[in-house]
Amino acid sequence: MNIVIFSDFDATISVVDVGDAMFQKFGNWNQHWNEYINNECDVKELNKRLCCSLCSDLTFKELNIFAIEQQIDSYFSKFVDFCRSNNFDITIISDGYDVYIRPILEHNQLSDIPVFCNSLKKDNNIFYPVFYGAVEGCYCSTASCKRNVVLNNSSDDDIVVYIGDGYTDFCGAEHSDIIFAKSKLAAYCNAKRIPHYPYKTFFDVYRILENKIKTKNIRPRHQARMKRKSAFEME
Repeated sequence: MNIVIFSDFDATISVVDVGDAMFQKFGNWNQHWNEYINNECDVKELNKRLCCSLCSDLTFKELNIFAIEQQIDSYFSKFVDFCRSNNFDITIISDGYDVYIRPILEHNQLSDIPVFCNSLKKDNNIFYPVFYGAVEGCYCSTASCKRNVVLNNSSDDDIVVYIGDGYTDFCGAEHSDIIFAKSKLAAYCNAKRIPHYPYKTFFDVYRILENKIKTKNIRPRHQARMKRKSAFEME
Protein backbone atom coordinates (compact mmCIF):
# COMPACT_ATOMS: atom_id res chain seq x y z
CA MET A 1 0.00 0.00 0.00
CA ASN A 2 1.11 3.54 -0.72
CA ILE A 3 1.88 5.67 2.34
CA VAL A 4 1.26 9.43 2.36
CA ILE A 5 2.41 11.56 5.28
CA PHE A 6 0.99 14.85 6.56
CA SER A 7 2.70 16.87 9.27
CA ASP A 8 1.76 19.94 11.23
CA PHE A 9 4.48 22.60 11.47
CA ASP A 10 4.29 24.71 14.64
CA ALA A 11 5.60 22.84 17.71
CA THR A 12 5.71 19.69 15.58
CA ILE A 13 8.43 20.35 13.02
CA SER A 14 9.49 23.55 14.77
CA VAL A 15 10.61 23.28 18.38
CA VAL A 16 8.26 26.06 19.55
CA ASP A 17 5.03 27.42 18.12
CA VAL A 18 6.59 30.01 15.85
CA GLY A 19 3.27 31.65 15.00
CA ASP A 20 2.53 32.29 18.66
CA ALA A 21 6.07 33.57 19.16
CA MET A 22 5.73 35.93 16.18
CA PHE A 23 2.54 37.52 17.52
CA GLN A 24 3.97 37.68 21.04
CA LYS A 25 7.04 39.51 19.76
CA PHE A 26 5.52 41.83 17.16
CA GLY A 27 1.79 41.98 17.94
CA ASN A 28 -0.79 41.96 20.72
CA TRP A 29 -0.97 38.27 21.53
CA ASN A 30 -2.26 38.35 25.11
CA GLN A 31 -5.29 40.55 24.46
CA HIS A 32 -6.54 38.67 21.41
CA TRP A 33 -5.81 35.21 22.79
CA ASN A 34 -7.86 36.08 25.87
CA GLU A 35 -10.67 37.23 23.60
CA TYR A 36 -10.56 33.84 21.87
CA ILE A 37 -10.54 31.70 25.02
CA ASN A 38 -13.40 33.83 26.40
CA ASN A 39 -15.41 32.97 23.27
CA GLU A 40 -15.45 36.56 22.04
CA CYS A 41 -14.24 35.48 18.60
CA ASP A 42 -13.68 32.31 16.57
CA VAL A 43 -10.28 31.12 15.40
CA LYS A 44 -10.52 32.87 12.03
CA GLU A 45 -11.39 36.19 13.64
CA LEU A 46 -8.58 35.60 16.17
CA ASN A 47 -6.10 35.35 13.31
CA LYS A 48 -7.46 38.49 11.68
CA ARG A 49 -7.11 40.43 14.94
CA LEU A 50 -3.62 39.10 15.57
CA CYS A 51 -2.43 40.02 12.08
CA CYS A 52 -3.95 43.48 12.36
CA SER A 53 -2.12 43.94 15.68
CA LEU A 54 1.32 43.54 14.08
CA CYS A 55 3.37 46.74 14.17
CA SER A 56 2.65 48.87 11.11
CA ASP A 57 6.35 49.54 10.52
CA LEU A 58 7.26 45.86 10.72
CA THR A 59 8.90 44.64 7.48
CA PHE A 60 8.89 41.26 5.82
CA LYS A 61 12.68 41.33 5.99
CA GLU A 62 12.48 41.56 9.79
CA LEU A 63 10.04 38.63 9.82
CA ASN A 64 12.46 36.64 7.66
CA ILE A 65 15.31 37.30 10.10
CA PHE A 66 13.05 36.27 12.99
CA ALA A 67 12.09 33.09 11.12
CA ILE A 68 15.56 31.75 10.40
CA GLU A 69 16.48 32.13 14.07
CA GLN A 70 13.89 29.47 14.94
CA GLN A 71 14.91 25.84 15.51
CA ILE A 72 13.34 22.72 14.03
CA ASP A 73 13.29 19.18 15.39
CA SER A 74 16.85 17.90 14.99
CA TYR A 75 15.57 14.61 13.52
CA PHE A 76 13.14 16.09 10.99
CA SER A 77 15.63 16.27 8.09
CA LYS A 78 16.56 12.62 8.64
CA PHE A 79 12.88 11.71 8.71
CA VAL A 80 12.39 13.49 5.37
CA ASP A 81 15.32 11.47 3.95
CA PHE A 82 13.64 8.30 5.21
CA CYS A 83 10.39 9.27 3.48
CA ARG A 84 12.14 10.05 0.22
CA SER A 85 14.12 6.81 0.25
CA ASN A 86 10.84 4.92 0.57
CA ASN A 87 8.95 7.08 -1.95
CA PHE A 88 6.52 8.34 0.69
CA ASP A 89 4.95 11.68 -0.14
CA ILE A 90 5.29 14.12 2.76
CA THR A 91 3.24 17.31 2.96
CA ILE A 92 3.21 20.06 5.57
CA ILE A 93 -0.20 21.40 6.61
CA SER A 94 -0.29 24.33 8.98
CA ASP A 95 -2.67 26.93 10.34
CA GLY A 96 0.42 29.14 10.59
CA TYR A 97 1.94 31.54 8.08
CA ASP A 98 4.16 31.47 5.02
CA VAL A 99 6.32 34.37 6.27
CA TYR A 100 8.07 32.09 8.74
CA ILE A 101 7.39 28.54 7.51
CA ARG A 102 8.97 28.93 4.07
CA PRO A 103 12.11 30.77 5.27
CA ILE A 104 12.65 28.15 7.99
CA LEU A 105 12.35 25.32 5.47
CA GLU A 106 14.66 27.08 3.01
CA HIS A 107 17.19 27.74 5.78
CA ASN A 108 17.23 24.00 6.50
CA GLN A 109 17.41 22.94 2.82
CA LEU A 110 13.85 21.60 2.90
CA SER A 111 12.11 24.10 0.64
CA ASP A 112 10.98 21.42 -1.83
CA ILE A 113 8.47 19.94 0.64
CA PRO A 114 4.89 20.87 -0.36
CA VAL A 115 3.34 23.30 2.12
CA PHE A 116 -0.25 24.31 2.75
CA CYS A 117 -0.38 27.31 5.09
CA ASN A 118 -1.97 30.72 5.50
CA SER A 119 -0.40 33.81 3.92
CA LEU A 120 0.40 37.09 5.64
CA LYS A 121 -0.21 40.16 3.47
CA LYS A 122 0.17 43.90 4.03
CA ASP A 123 -1.81 46.77 2.56
CA ASN A 124 -1.63 50.42 3.63
CA ASN A 125 0.62 49.41 6.54
CA ILE A 126 -1.98 46.96 7.88
CA PHE A 127 -1.28 43.23 7.98
CA TYR A 128 -4.04 40.75 7.18
CA PRO A 129 -4.29 36.97 6.67
CA VAL A 130 -5.27 35.01 3.59
CA PHE A 131 -6.62 31.57 4.50
CA TYR A 132 -5.82 28.78 2.06
CA GLY A 133 -8.66 26.33 2.57
CA ALA A 134 -11.56 27.21 4.85
CA VAL A 135 -14.72 25.27 3.97
CA GLU A 136 -18.32 25.40 5.18
CA GLY A 137 -18.57 21.64 5.69
CA CYS A 138 -15.86 21.50 8.36
CA TYR A 139 -16.24 22.96 11.84
CA CYS A 140 -12.84 22.19 13.35
CA SER A 141 -10.72 24.71 15.29
CA THR A 142 -8.70 25.93 12.32
CA ALA A 143 -8.77 29.04 10.17
CA SER A 144 -8.10 26.77 7.19
CA CYS A 145 -9.21 23.17 6.78
CA LYS A 146 -6.44 20.62 7.28
CA ARG A 147 -8.89 17.80 6.74
CA ASN A 148 -9.47 18.84 3.15
CA VAL A 149 -5.74 18.90 2.43
CA VAL A 150 -5.61 15.29 3.61
CA LEU A 151 -8.63 14.37 1.49
CA ASN A 152 -7.45 16.15 -1.64
CA ASN A 153 -3.89 14.82 -1.49
CA SER A 154 -4.54 11.13 -0.85
CA SER A 155 -6.44 8.39 -2.63
CA ASP A 156 -8.77 5.64 -1.43
CA ASP A 157 -5.95 3.09 -1.43
CA ASP A 158 -3.43 5.21 0.48
CA ILE A 159 -2.42 4.71 4.09
CA VAL A 160 -2.65 8.20 5.57
CA VAL A 161 -0.15 9.09 8.31
CA TYR A 162 -0.70 12.23 10.39
CA ILE A 163 1.77 13.92 12.77
CA GLY A 164 0.67 16.74 15.04
CA ASP A 165 0.36 18.30 18.46
CA GLY A 166 -2.49 20.78 18.83
CA TYR A 167 -6.11 21.85 18.45
CA THR A 168 -5.75 22.53 14.74
CA ASP A 169 -4.75 18.89 14.17
CA PHE A 170 -7.85 17.25 15.64
CA CYS A 171 -9.84 17.02 12.42
CA GLY A 172 -6.95 16.03 10.16
CA ALA A 173 -5.91 13.30 12.57
CA GLU A 174 -9.43 11.90 12.85
CA HIS A 175 -9.40 11.26 9.10
CA SER A 176 -6.01 9.48 9.14
CA ASP A 177 -5.03 5.83 9.49
CA ILE A 178 -1.84 6.16 11.55
CA ILE A 179 -1.57 9.05 13.99
CA PHE A 180 1.49 10.33 15.83
CA ALA A 181 0.34 12.67 18.58
CA LYS A 182 1.71 14.71 21.46
CA SER A 183 0.43 17.46 23.76
CA LYS A 184 -3.18 18.54 23.09
CA LEU A 185 -3.64 16.18 20.14
CA ALA A 186 -2.57 13.20 22.27
CA ALA A 187 -5.01 14.25 25.00
CA TYR A 188 -7.79 14.55 22.41
CA CYS A 189 -7.04 11.12 20.96
CA ASN A 190 -7.08 9.63 24.45
CA ALA A 191 -10.41 11.28 25.25
CA LYS A 192 -11.96 10.13 21.95
CA ARG A 193 -10.31 6.69 22.13
CA ILE A 194 -8.59 7.25 18.79
CA PRO A 195 -5.60 4.89 18.35
CA HIS A 196 -2.34 6.83 18.12
CA TYR A 197 1.38 6.68 18.84
CA PRO A 198 2.78 9.14 21.39
CA TYR A 199 6.06 10.76 20.30
CA LYS A 200 8.51 13.38 21.48
CA THR A 201 10.67 13.89 18.38
CA PHE A 202 10.74 12.77 14.76
CA PHE A 203 13.20 10.08 15.80
CA ASP A 204 10.27 8.37 17.55
CA VAL A 205 8.11 8.76 14.44
CA TYR A 206 10.86 7.34 12.23
CA ARG A 207 11.56 4.42 14.58
CA ILE A 208 7.91 3.39 14.94
CA LEU A 209 7.06 3.80 11.27
CA GLU A 210 10.15 1.93 10.12
CA ASN A 211 9.29 -0.97 12.45
CA LYS A 212 5.70 -1.08 11.20
CA ILE A 213 6.95 -1.28 7.63
CA LYS A 214 9.50 -4.01 8.40
CA THR A 215 6.92 -6.11 10.24
CA LYS A 216 4.29 -5.37 7.57
CA ASN A 217 2.03 -3.99 10.28
CA ILE A 218 0.55 -1.30 8.06
CA ARG A 219 -3.18 -1.29 7.59
CA PRO A 220 -6.01 1.19 7.13
CA ARG A 221 -8.07 2.32 10.12
CA HIS A 222 -11.74 1.57 9.48
CA GLN A 223 -13.09 4.65 11.29
CA ALA A 224 -10.74 6.92 9.34
CA ARG A 225 -11.77 5.39 6.02
CA MET A 226 -15.44 5.93 6.89
CA LYS A 227 -14.78 9.54 7.91
CA ARG A 228 -12.93 10.24 4.67
CA LYS A 229 -15.75 8.67 2.66
CA SER A 230 -18.37 10.69 4.54
CA ALA A 231 -16.41 13.94 4.11
CA PHE A 232 -16.13 13.39 0.35
CA GLU A 233 -19.87 12.79 0.12
CA MET A 234 -20.62 15.96 2.11
CA GLU A 235 -18.41 18.07 -0.16
